[in-house]
Amino acid sequence: MFSSNPLSGEPATTRRRHRPTSRPSSRNQHRQERSGSNASMSRNLRESSVISQRGASGSFVERELSSLGKVMTIASARGDGKNTDGSNPAPITAATEGSNGYALVLSHTAAYVWQYTSSDTIPHTFSFPLPNDEQGANSPFPLGALVSPSANSDEPGLVVVMPLSGRTAYWDSVGSAVAEGLFSKRRGVEGKVPLLSGESVTAVCNAEPAGFILSLSSGRLAHLALRDPAGRPGITVTIMRGYGTGMMGGFLGALRAGSSRRDIVAVRAGRILRMGEREIIVATARGNFSRWLANRSGTYANVADVDIRDNILSAIEQVAPEEMQLRSRDAFVIVDAAVGETHETVEGDNCDVDVLVLASFMPIPNSPGALHVLVSLKFRSGGRLDVCDIHIVRCYTTPLEEGKTRPRLYLPKPGKTAFLVFSRAVVLVSTQKPDVDDNEMTEDVEDQGVFEDVVDFRGELNVEIVGSGPEDVMFDSVPRSDMMGSFTSDTGTPGGGKKIRNPGVMLVAKGAGIVRLEAFDLEAVKKRVPIEPIQVKSKIEQAVFYGVKEDNPLNFQGRKEIRYRIEEIEEAALEISQEILSSTSEYLPAVLPSLDTHLSLRTAHLRALAEHLRATFPPLSKKTMWRLLTDAEKCHAARAVWNVRETHLRHRQEGEEGALEVIIPELLVSDDDIGGGDPIRTWFLRYVGSIEDLIPKAKHAMVEKTSKGRYEKVTMAKMDAEANDIVLAALMKAWDFRIRSVKLYRLDKHGADSNGIMNKTSGLLPPWTSGTDILQALSVHHEVSVAMIKTLWGPRLSSDLEGKEVIERVAEQLVGLAEVCCRGFEERSLWCEQQSEEGEGTLQEGITIKERYVAQRGGWIKPLAELGMPEKAYELAEKWQDYRTLVELCSEEVIRIEANQKDLNNATSNREAMERETAELARTKKQTIERMEAYFDRFGEVYAIEMYEYLVENGQLQKLLNGFENWRGTYLTRFVRSSRRYAKLSWIHDVGLGEHARAADTLLEIATEQEEDQWNKKVELSIGKLAKIAATGYLDEQSVRSIDSELELVDIQNRVYEAVKVIRKTSIDTDGAVQIGLEKYAGGVLTSKKRAGCRELWKRAFAWAVEGKVMGVEELADLLTLADSDEEGTSLLLGAERGEEFYWALRALSLGGLPLERRKFTEKTIWRRCFLRDNWQAILDTRNKSDKHMQAATYDTAVYKTIKLGYEHGLFAQYSPYQPLAPEEAFFSDSSEELRTRFARADESELSTLGHDLSQENKLLSRFVEKAQLRVWFPGVLDAARREAYGGHVGGEDGEVMMEE
Repeated sequence: MFSSNPLSGEPATTRRRHRPTSRPSSRNQHRQERSGSNASMSRNLRESSVISQRGASGSFVERELSSLGKVMTIASARGDGKNTDGSNPAPITAATEGSNGYALVLSHTAAYVWQYTSSDTIPHTFSFPLPNDEQGANSPFPLGALVSPSANSDEPGLVVVMPLSGRTAYWDSVGSAVAEGLFSKRRGVEGKVPLLSGESVTAVCNAEPAGFILSLSSGRLAHLALRDPAGRPGITVTIMRGYGTGMMGGFLGALRAGSSRRDIVAVRAGRILRMGEREIIVATARGNFSRWLANRSGTYANVADVDIRDNILSAIEQVAPEEMQLRSRDAFVIVDAAVGETHETVEGDNCDVDVLVLASFMPIPNSPGALHVLVSLKFRSGGRLDVCDIHIVRCYTTPLEEGKTRPRLYLPKPGKTAFLVFSRAVVLVSTQKPDVDDNEMTEDVEDQGVFEDVVDFRGELNVEIVGSGPEDVMFDSVPRSDMMGSFTSDTGTPGGGKKIRNPGVMLVAKGAGIVRLEAFDLEAVKKRVPIEPIQVKSKIEQAVFYGVKEDNPLNFQGRKEIRYRIEEIEEAALEISQEILSSTSEYLPAVLPSLDTHLSLRTAHLRALAEHLRATFPPLSKKTMWRLLTDAEKCHAARAVWNVRETHLRHRQEGEEGALEVIIPELLVSDDDIGGGDPIRTWFLRYVGSIEDLIPKAKHAMVEKTSKGRYEKVTMAKMDAEANDIVLAALMKAWDFRIRSVKLYRLDKHGADSNGIMNKTSGLLPPWTSGTDILQALSVHHEVSVAMIKTLWGPRLSSDLEGKEVIERVAEQLVGLAEVCCRGFEERSLWCEQQSEEGEGTLQEGITIKERYVAQRGGWIKPLAELGMPEKAYELAEKWQDYRTLVELCSEEVIRIEANQKDLNNATSNREAMERETAELARTKKQTIERMEAYFDRFGEVYAIEMYEYLVENGQLQKLLNGFENWRGTYLTRFVRSSRRYAKLSWIHDVGLGEHARAADTLLEIATEQEEDQWNKKVELSIGKLAKIAATGYLDEQSVRSIDSELELVDIQNRVYEAVKVIRKTSIDTDGAVQIGLEKYAGGVLTSKKRAGCRELWKRAFAWAVEGKVMGVEELADLLTLADSDEEGTSLLLGAERGEEFYWALRALSLGGLPLERRKFTEKTIWRRCFLRDNWQAILDTRNKSDKHMQAATYDTAVYKTIKLGYEHGLFAQYSPYQPLAPEEAFFSDSSEELRTRFARADESELSTLGHDLSQENKLLSRFVEKAQLRVWFPGVLDAARREAYGGHVGGEDGEVMMEE
């Protein structure tokens, strides 16, 4: 049975066995199976010595150890939980002994012992084959424990108990197995536990130096001594009975103990009382606790036996009443217990004992999950058991699994942290609390200092913890100055040495190997100062830096029970991201020989960060995810730049500096020398987060190296090419990464287009790839590269192979530069447009960038065609929908071809060659025209508009109206009708379509509302009138009246133009003509220099007359009424006498169609100035004047002539809205509102000047009315003029008015 077979050094990964298909599902089933199989096993029991049973154990060793994978090294040993043939491994159980660093693994067929602290990949392992009479699939595991090393030995002993038969074997040293294989003397001893029928051994508790305590399925306890009174190895078993003495007492005590402790879940060793004596605490699932004293001689005493189930439930109900309402009391069980370290010094056995208990509520249908509770008990010396504290485990609510290893509770010294070991997870709970006075205790203070955390395994690995054991804190008794590693120093510690091991637990896990979990010792909790829980940053860092390892068995994805505030998660994620980006994280290596590897490692961790956040936490804010994506983009971009540098470095001559060598030293702002004196590596390790500052300076190296000479120009071209590579690599890599990663960063709802430009950026920080400095630099980079090519391009380049290669490379880079320019400007303008909350400044920035982008885009793309890459130019213009550039590329190509065809026709070279070239040009022209037409189909009206605007701007109107026939009736029609600018084209197009009525309306609209040239207006009115007639066959009276009115108004203006024709011809320019006109016609008081407002009105109107422009009715009225005849009496209106201008001004006003307010204002102005044309004081002074003289003077006035002509031509007809105004009716009202109706666009200063001039006109008119009695004389003048107009004449000396018959 227990003969040994040291394992070979071959890794045990080749053959693995299936895990059993079924295991006991409950304790009762387990007992039934054990009791049912006991009889058959007894019949097959061999009476020979179990020690001599070796069997062929070699093959079993490899199979069993395969369930642990490449077992048993604390460093990194783990297995995959399956055999290589796909079968499940054999079931095992295990335990560890922290005091000596050994582990024990037990299966149905063998036991294995090895030192888990060994640094060997496959440590030396001792195997002990077990008998096969208890190897049923559902049989309980053999039980075993490691025994403290005996004197003069470093190796522990081993005791194994077969649970069904009770057979027991003990070796005082596991190394004695080797001796048994070499010598005949046996070192092991055996014995047997006296079991009742159907009874079995369920657990072994190491209670050294008092021996071992066995727990039996009936609830009995047994003491196991491994040495006789003389100290020799020997097995002695004593059944421990309850209260009473003698035979009856022993019998009744056994019955009582069996009934109350039948479901024992924990037997734990407590204090060592005296030599060979120790305290034992026993707990049952129902909540019964007993306290024993045991001696290595086999004597014992039952000190106390207390049922505290109801007390514990009541305490839990007080702490968590809501939780208790969801659960049944019947579902409450004690799972395990641990005895605390006693710090009190008490004489004898009277001492209180601290007991920490793990209890659980099994889930029921209405409960949310299991509830695990830590209960702190105190066993008083008098036998009373008190509940001292309750802690609800919040971080782990997974129910206990049937058939799995029973959970264990450990409290390793110094007892500040409890470890709850479940089958797939370990929970750590701090046992410290603040020291608070009773009268200061509040509900909030009660929870202070209670820290808990959970460590679990990845679910897909099927990891199962099959064994565990505690490790107490350990100190080096001799302080060592060379002690390194993760251990912390501690002052005032036992022995005054350095701490070499923190308290923890060792886990033996299928699929993971040996795992050590330690807790850093906490400082003493001070009053009212709570221990902070583990920050979310630490949790995320564990997942990011360790979760990415392929051989990592731990689950870093978090558990649903643990919740953090979203703000904490975002803050931690951003901090971690920045630390990775700047290589300042303590989990990153400071440097690596390969910087590319270091950058790759950082990109991997940044991706792991994003994946962890996505898989573990609720969605973070869009702003946070955008910042995380930005950090990752920069890291990828930096790696691309580094690879560019590496490529150029390989082709660089010794001592030659590259672009980065010039730029980066300028960017470093600190003395950080992490790169070992290399500023380049320092920047890439620390400052890639500011890569947006590097890109704009990419061509600074050229500025530093600027010099003359052919060689220097080629050198500059090389640096230009390197700078272009840096810019293109960084930006294109960043955009490419963004396209692939928006889903990972949960930005896919907003999405990035195929160019990496985010569709919705409201509220986000501006994209670093299109900062204003970068945009400016990109535009300059393109200009510099184009200039560089033009400088070196030419016939001489063919003889310079190096220069030719460099320039061709720069030319190819222009494609990428044009691409990044378009992307950057598009991205920035879109971002600005969507930042409505940022204010007008950002929106205006977007408009400015968009305008600049549209203006410069063609300049980035068209040079490609000039350099022999027309298809690339077309491709970029199509991609970025630059329709204007497409139009220009196609049109300029056609123009070039036509010019070549013309030159070819004039050439006298070889006829055959000319014909071939002519045919090639014709073919190319046809292809270009077909491309243009294809764009009409592909892009539709937006392209058509660009094409039509291009043709209009370049004067190709015939091609506009006659070309592209397929779209003439659709796109062209909408284009020419879309704006009044194209009205002169629209009516021609309408005539071509046969829409004469629309053409007429368009012409008349042009003439009345748009036309500025007087001659053109007359022609357009005339043609419009004819088109109306052509469309309808007749012309209605209203249309005739409207058109004729416009034509009459044109005729009045033409008379003015004819009058000033001589001045126009004799003047150098318009200003000169105006000056002459002022001297000739504007010498009156109304246009004197004191009347600056009216003088300026007249000058403006006269300038329009000189230039032949169309004047408005109001301007024409100002021109006629403010002027006077010249010295020769010539009027400004051709064919009119002096004074008749006012009638024609009124006639033009009647034809103009002004709004009523403006018409009234202008009408009063005309009459006021008409009254002011003549000196009425002199005219109406009757002294020494005859009637004839008075009549003649009156009839020669402008007022008389205006009234007479008005009546003669029907202007003042009976029902006409125009009637002569009396002097008192012609006054300006001095109202600014009235003035503003006429001069709506004038500012306050201009209005003030004009108002002053008009007020002066009022003063002059008032003088005539008051002093000359013009108001009295006006009716007579009006009557006389009317009579003459209606056919009367002045005759005879008496001046009577005679009416014609």
